[in-house]
Amino acid sequence: MSNKIIDDVKTGAKGIRGAGDTLRGEMMAATDQMFDNNQNHPQTQASEVKNESISQKGKADMQAVDDRLANREREHKEEKIRRQAGVPQTNAGHHPRPLQ
Repeated sequence: MSNKIIDDVKTGAKGIRGAGDTLRGEMMAATDQMFDNNQNHPQTQASEVKNESISQKGKADMQAVDDRLANREREHKEEKIRRQAGVPQTNAGHHPRPLQ
């Protein structure tokens, strides 16, 4: 039981970090657009790529967490249906590994 709670906390933290990375990438891109005078400068272009990468990674992390939560909800619903039908539980105590 405690492993499930720890895994859920880790999953939640990954989602929060993903949201933070997305926000950070978007804010840095907006700041660069506001203050950079030469959009064709190599440093500006490198910064744009870096900011986009940070934002995309954050979005991917949030999607992974969303997918994991959807799977958990589906598993809980299936287990509830099995219990109501009197089917024995399979994979007792099974919990997917936390997102890395």
